[in-house]
Amino acid sequence: PSDKDGVLNAVRGSAICDSYEWVKCDSCNAEYSEKFQAYRLDGANVMKNTCNFDDWLLPGVLSWLSSIALILAFLIAFFWIQRKAEILLDEEMQTASDYSIKVNNPPPDATDPQEWFNFFQRFAVKGVSCVTVALNNAELLNTLLKRRIILKKLKRILPVGTDVTDEMEIFKVAAKRRFLAPFFPDAAAIHDKVKKFNDKIKKIILEQDFRAVAIYITFETERGQRNALHILSTGKMNLWRNYLEKSKFANNKIRVTENARSSQIGKWTDVFLNDTTESFTIALAPSEKNIESQLLFRGRVLNVVEAPEPFDVRWRDLQVSYWVRCIQCIFTLGLLTFFICWSGFFIYTLSTRGSLTAPYIAISNVAVPKICELINNFESHATEGKRQESLYIKIALFRCFNSGVALLLTNNFIQTISVQDGNEDEKKSLVYSVFPVIFAELFTIPTIKLVDIMGNIRKHIFAPRARDQDEMNSYMLGGKFELAERYTDATKVLFVTLFYSAILPETYYLGAAALMIHFLFGKFCLLRMWRSSPDIGPRLARLSRNSFFSSTLIVHMVVSAYFWSGYPYDQVCVDNNGGDDDYNGGGYTFCNQDLLGSRSIPLPRFQQSVKWMSPSQEKITSLYGWGGVVVIFVSILFFLKNNFVPAIKSIFYSTYDPDGKDQSILFSAVTHLQEVQAYIPQLRERGFEYPLIASDITEIDNDLLGWNDRFKGLHVHNLLSDVHTILGEHVPTNKAFFFNSKTMAS
Repeated sequence: PSDKDGVLNAVRGSAICDSYEWVKCDSCNAEYSEKFQAYRLDGANVMKNTCNFDDWLLPGVLSWLSSIALILAFLIAFFWIQRKAEILLDEEMQTASDYSIKVNNPPPDATDPQEWFNFFQRFAVKGVSCVTVALNNAELLNTLLKRRIILKKLKRILPVGTDVTDEMEIFKVAAKRRFLAPFFPDAAAIHDKVKKFNDKIKKIILEQDFRAVAIYITFETERGQRNALHILSTGKMNLWRNYLEKSKFANNKIRVTENARSSQIGKWTDVFLNDTTESFTIALAPSEKNIESQLLFRGRVLNVVEAPEPFDVRWRDLQVSYWVRCIQCIFTLGLLTFFICWSGFFIYTLSTRGSLTAPYIAISNVAVPKICELINNFESHATEGKRQESLYIKIALFRCFNSGVALLLTNNFIQTISVQDGNEDEKKSLVYSVFPVIFAELFTIPTIKLVDIMGNIRKHIFAPRARDQDEMNSYMLGGKFELAERYTDATKVLFVTLFYSAILPETYYLGAAALMIHFLFGKFCLLRMWRSSPDIGPRLARLSRNSFFSSTLIVHMVVSAYFWSGYPYDQVCVDNNGGDDDYNGGGYTFCNQDLLGSRSIPLPRFQQSVKWMSPSQEKITSLYGWGGVVVIFVSILFFLKNNFVPAIKSIFYSTYDPDGKDQSILFSAVTHLQEVQAYIPQLRERGFEYPLIASDITEIDNDLLGWNDRFKGLHVHNLLSDVHTILGEHVPTNKAFFFNSKTMAS
């Protein structure tokens, strides 16, 4: 029937087809019978879809124009407005990274912050404010952290107010326990673990020789930071060869160009007509020494980059080498591939046995972030931003495959728009499979995030039964906020929406509604339920818009061309050789309409000897096909210009280019703000209300920490106090740097 009486109301506006007729086709019932489901063949005839696929020129052109308008809107929103907003926000909010640089290749024995202070003082306009030397002592930090965690467990077992070092009381409590369980150790067993940790910490401090792995320098002005980066930045080749690039200096001066009015751009004409850069000269400090003595640190060319935010640094992972990280990434990529393949196989099994595919996809999309987070734990990342990037890539690939690509691969080509399968109680179609998946996005993830089962258990069950205020506060911190997971929520919805929009236009409305609901629920949870997360900068936003959103637009154009080329999705064509009812199958023969499955380009010219496309279908397919070619070509040009060419240039010379304008605000004038901290090593661990400090801060202004405990002070949160408790008076004076860093302020 032409009015789609047998189709669900929700998908009547789609390309679904429930109108068919039986036609004679010998080849369909003979050598090509495996291409059809059994219900579409009767031994002599085959089902042929008879929906009207001819008068689609105007709807097809409007669909193509909508795709082009959508691409242009994305380009304006992501690559112009969002980019300018990013720079504007950076200029409006002063943070530590605006004043700081990081040295990635310090000499291992250069652990004296005063030496680094003296070296970088020559590039500063108004001096250096802070210096932090990070060391290769992840084992020490991990052991101290485990000791704190085990002491917290011991404190919960002992009576309130009991000293955790009182062995007599500990053994009394252990003796009162009536039964022992391997996974629930008593107070004496926990105390033995503490003693083992104490012995291990003593051994590490007394025997290990700690080396510098990174240096963080904070200048008093933004100009000091930029001057240092302009002067010291160089190409990777020069770093490998330890070669000083003298060619960019003329008479001990360097000419640089910076963006001057980026945040003031408000009109299109400003982008093309107005000069938004300024050039100026940076002069080296007057010295009788040669240029090498001024720019080389102990004869070494330094690898200097703009520093991340202080809370973005993962101090325990700084010592992991580049090659070890590569091996870790290869291993985690293998694990991710295994889980994706397993999920695809499971979806295929469900699609052949029942209608549980959509519930499985909805449930797995909730569980996928936890799986990817477990996989991601095998990797080491120098910053939280890089960890979030890696996590985002894994979750986005898993979810996009799970929600979009897997359904296409597990459904037969004919089932794309066909609904009749000989079973009146169950009609299978790709359109029917996609609709509940995108519809479920309106409720599943927002509802689960809002319910926050574990968060409510901690707040309403564990917190009232806490032994002290600190423990109760740790239960009230709120749920963990993973920015990568929030980005993939939007990426997945956008991907599925655009992937299937050609055969199910309703996805545009469902996708828009899902994004709006995710935004509203996410905003509520962010302000009311989730705990704060480290400031990781714009890296994740750039990765999302430059890679995944751009790829989604390409996939949309290409897949839409394939979808348009496949109509009428029945693999039956009129035999061009002619014939009567007794010859050549009555005028019908098998034809392969699946250009995607046959790995052909989605253009009319790539039809085989038997053509099936109508004139209007050929025009629409050509528009989408050539549109996809143009989008791919433009994307390649953007990739070459923004990624490949800068990567090649960075091998030979510096590509440092600061964002935004120097705000001329002193670092000391903004240290009272919560957003501004020094690079004081701090470890965030679940179960602790405040970060654990891993540095000597006796001579540091408390404002540089970014937080303060007004009730107990900072001493109880400093791991250095644990070291003094363990070693007592035996702390070696020649081991001044057994901790992760030494921070000094001018």
